[in-house]
Amino acid sequence: MIFIGDLKPYCLQLDTSRAMQYKRLLEQADRYKQMELPLEHPKESTTYMGIAIANLALAYRLSGSEQYLQDAKRFMNTVLSYEKWGNAHLVNVDLSASWILFGLSLGYDWLKPYLSEEEKQRIFCKIRHHAKVMFDYRRDTYGSGWSTNFYQNHNWINMTGLAAAGYAMQGQAEEADTYIKEAKEDFARVFDLMAEDGSNYEGVTYWRYGGMWLFVYAHLLKVQEGIDYFQSSPYLKNTFYYRLYQCNGDFTRQMNYGDCHDRYSSHPVCVYYKVAAEYRNGHAQKLGNMVVKEFLAQEAANSKVKPGILPEAIFEFLWYDPSVEEREFDDLPLARYFEDLGLLALRSSWQRDARVFSIKCGAPGGAKQWREGWKILQDEGIDLFSLSHHHPDNLSYIFASGGEYFTCEDGYNRNLMPDNHNVLLVDGRYTDAQDVNDVYMTSVEQRQKEEGKDFSPESYGGFVSCVKVEGNLAVYRGETAGVYPRHMQMQEVSRVLVTDGLGFWLFADIFNSQKSHIYSVICNTDPLPCPQEKGYRYPMETGDIRYQVFSSAPTETRQYEQQVVSVMTTQEQDKLCRTCIHTLSTDSQTPQTSQVLFECFTFAGSEAKVCCQQGMLHLEWNGNVYKLTVGEYDAGVGRSPVRLRVTRDGAETAEYSL
Repeated sequence: MIFIGDLKPYCLQLDTSRAMQYKRLLEQADRYKQMELPLEHPKESTTYMGIAIANLALAYRLSGSEQYLQDAKRFMNTVLSYEKWGNAHLVNVDLSASWILFGLSLGYDWLKPYLSEEEKQRIFCKIRHHAKVMFDYRRDTYGSGWSTNFYQNHNWINMTGLAAAGYAMQGQAEEADTYIKEAKEDFARVFDLMAEDGSNYEGVTYWRYGGMWLFVYAHLLKVQEGIDYFQSSPYLKNTFYYRLYQCNGDFTRQMNYGDCHDRYSSHPVCVYYKVAAEYRNGHAQKLGNMVVKEFLAQEAANSKVKPGILPEAIFEFLWYDPSVEEREFDDLPLARYFEDLGLLALRSSWQRDARVFSIKCGAPGGAKQWREGWKILQDEGIDLFSLSHHHPDNLSYIFASGGEYFTCEDGYNRNLMPDNHNVLLVDGRYTDAQDVNDVYMTSVEQRQKEEGKDFSPESYGGFVSCVKVEGNLAVYRGETAGVYPRHMQMQEVSRVLVTDGLGFWLFADIFNSQKSHIYSVICNTDPLPCPQEKGYRYPMETGDIRYQVFSSAPTETRQYEQQVVSVMTTQEQDKLCRTCIHTLSTDSQTPQTSQVLFECFTFAGSEAKVCCQQGMLHLEWNGNVYKLTVGEYDAGVGRSPVRLRVTRDGAETAEYSL
C-alpha cells in the first residue's frame, strides 16, 4: 500500500500499543458521517476533503466498517464531480487541488479491492487529469512562483500531491514516473537548502501547516523507494527543537513570530511522533502524548488553520512508534540559539508556569536562504524568494509567563506597518516599504531601483554580533542598520539583551547616524500599560511587570491601540484574523544623531532596584549587581562598545564585552 507498505503490523497493535491512535482515527472518521458535502465547489478551501478521503480509507482497511467505505466513496464522488479544485486564486494548481490530489491518490490505492471497475476508472481519470494540470503549470511557470519557491509551503504541499498521484498511477500511466522524478528533483533541492539548525523563517504556524509536508513527502519517499531524508537531512533531525523552544510556558501555544493565524495553531502531533520514531527522540514522544491527552480539543477549537489538528489522525496513527519511551524536558538546556534566524529562545524552567522569552535578528528568510537564494538567482535565473510570511521583526521580542502573554505580535498581516512589532524605529520607519504584504522583498526591489548594480544583498538585513549563555545569564546583541532606508544614513541600530534566568531583562537600544532623527522604541503588549511615577506597570495574573526607559537624550511617550485585520486566505475573503495591540512608543523629543535608550523590565515582588547614571544602567536583583555601559560609536567596527559587569553576592565579578 502506497505510503504504508505492509498494513499487517499495524493491525496487530490496534487493541494494544496503538489503541489510542486507533481510537483517534475512528473518532475522526466518525465525524465525517454527519458532514454535508456541497454539490458545487464551495467558495472556500477544500483541503479538508482530501485528507478526509485518506482518513476514511485507512479507517475502513483497519476496521472493516462498511460505513467508512461508503463515506470514503461519498467524499471521492464529491471531488470527482467538481470540474475544478480550488477557489478564487490559482484554481486547480495550488493547495486545495494538491491536498485533494494527495488524499484521492491514497484512497484510490488503498480501496482498489473494494471499488468497482467503473469506480476505479473514474477515479484514475480524475487523478490523471489533475496531476497533468499541476505538472503543466509547474513546467510553464518554472523559475517563479511556487514551482521554485523551494523554501515555501506551497511548493512542498503541491509537489507532494503530484508525487502521490505519480505513485498511485505507476504502471497504469506512462507519465507517472515523470511526476515522481519531478518531485524527487524538487525535494532534493528543498532538503539541501533548508537550514541545518531546523529553524523556519515563516514562524511556528506555517512550520506546523506547511512544514508538516516535508515529513509527509520524506515518509512517502522512504516507503516507496527506500530513500531516507530522515537520516540525511539535518533540518528534519533538528527542527523539533525549534518548535519545542517556541512553546509558551504551559506548552499550549507558541511564540508567534511571522504570519500566525492565532497562537493556538502550533501542534502537529504527527510530526512529533515521526521525530520520535525516526530518531528515538523521547522529548518528541512526550510532547506528542501531552498534546493528544491534554491539548487536542483546545487546539482544535481555537486554531484557525484548516483542515486543522483533528484530520491529521491518519499521520498520527501511521507514525506513532510505541517502543519510544518519553523523556523529560528537564534534561534539556533552558536556552537554545538558532543561528540561521538569529533566534535566541530562553525558558526559566521546563515547568508549566515557566517564563519564556524569544528575540531574533537576521537576514530576510534566514541566513542560508538569503545567501543561497541570491546565488541561485544569479546562476540559474530562478527567483525562489517568497517572504510574505516573514515579518520585518529584527530585534523584536516575545515574552510569556505560563499561559499568559505580555508582548503582542501582529498575527496574520497583509499590510505590515513599522510599529506592528517590538522594533526600533527611525523617524517612524523601519524598512523602505511599508503597508504591503511582502515587506522585505518589496523594500529590496525599491533599493535595487535606487542603487542599480551597486545593490549588495550582503549589506541588507541584520545579524547577531554576540550571543553568550553562561548558566542562567544570557546576553545577546543584534545589528540591523542595513534594513533602514539608505537616505537615513544609519550607521548603527542595535539592541543588547541582558537577563539572568528571566528574573528581569534589560535592553540597551543604540542608534547612530550621520543625520539627525527621531528614534523610537516600541513596546506592544496584550495588557494595557498603567502610568506610574517612574515608568509603567503592566497588570499580569502571573505577576505584574514594571517597565522603565532611561535615555541619553530627553524622550516623550505615546500610548495608542492598533487593530490588525487581515484576510487569511484569498479563497475565503470573509474570514478574517484580528489582533488588538496596545502600543507604548518612547520617542526622542528632538532629532538626534546618536541616542542610547535603556529599557528595563522587572517583576512585582522581585525587589529589583534600577537607576541610570552617565550612560550606565545599574540594576540590583537577588543579591547581584549588573552594570551595563555603552561607549561612543566606533566607526572602525561599525558599532558602539558595550560592557557588562556582573557582581554576584558582593564578591565574584565577571565582565563581558558585547
